[in-house]
Amino acid sequence: MKAVVLSQANQIEVRQVPTPTHIKEGELIADVKYVGVCKTDQQLTATGLEQECILGHEVVCSVPNQTGYFALNNEISCGKCSYCLEGLTSHCLNLRELGVNEDGGYAQKMCVPQNALHSFNFPKPVLGVLIEPLSCAVHGIGRILASLKLLSSAKPKTLIIGGGISGTLITYLLHNSSEYQGQISLYDITPEPLHWLEKLGIERVEKPEPDQYHLVIECSGSSGGLQMALDLVRKGGAVCAYGVPKPDLALPITPHELFMREITLLTSFAGATDSTINTAIAYLQKDQGFFEQLLGKFISLEKLPTELTNWSPQPGTRTVVDLEA
Repeated sequence: MKAVVLSQANQIEVRQVPTPTHIKEGELIADVKYVGVCKTDQQLTATGLEQECILGHEVVCSVPNQTGYFALNNEISCGKCSYCLEGLTSHCLNLRELGVNEDGGYAQKMCVPQNALHSFNFPKPVLGVLIEPLSCAVHGIGRILASLKLLSSAKPKTLIIGGGISGTLITYLLHNSSEYQGQISLYDITPEPLHWLEKLGIERVEKPEPDQYHLVIECSGSSGGLQMALDLVRKGGAVCAYGVPKPDLALPITPHELFMREITLLTSFAGATDSTINTAIAYLQKDQGFFEQLLGKFISLEKLPTELTNWSPQPGTRTVVDLEA
């Protein structure tokens, strides 16, 4: 079968690889239909892994002898360690991540645990590539909403930095949360229009002013974005680092300044669970028109290596690999 294999840093290619046939109890061979191209894939391509791997974790697939489509929760936790028992399955001590540290979905077929598949029924099944990133955003919003009680205002002013897919999904969920009563603005470094902002009625600011925001959510993962968030947040405010930072990025603030300005620093890592995935499916089912506009370029498996080594998604959208293209 065809697959895209990462062998070392920036060495990724389409290959013919053996079709998976040996499965353990509880596993099955799924036919991959669509895969969302995540920035994590680009970062893994740039750094390489310790061993060859088929990337791809935002997977929509079908299953032999079953109707419909399924989304993959690529985080396979053990269910037994202390973190799993506390519900923090993304921090499982024995975590398997399909498409990250084990073979994933950039292939025609993949071996998956049956209980990692979640059925859905959308008129456009390709929308299923948004289930995994939206479920992670659901987890992130849960942590953000829990931090609101620490703020000095019941109607906080919030700035979201980054209009990529992460910023889009976080903005959407915060805007639609009954627990949030404040204002929302968004800043993005690129000049390209973000049409989804207009549909939500969210203000886009070109030059955010400091000392205006009780809450700043950094969704770009860039060093400049995190520096901006810490510079702009009010004293007594909160900063959430939601975008995935590079491993060697140091926190651009001293503990003394954090202390003196009384800033709450919050992060959110992955967090896809049965609960967050079901919530994500419900949002997609309810508001398909909004989410359809977040689907960007459709590419073939053959064009994926170029996409991952020359990162160029359309702003605010998810590029999709169509396995049948």
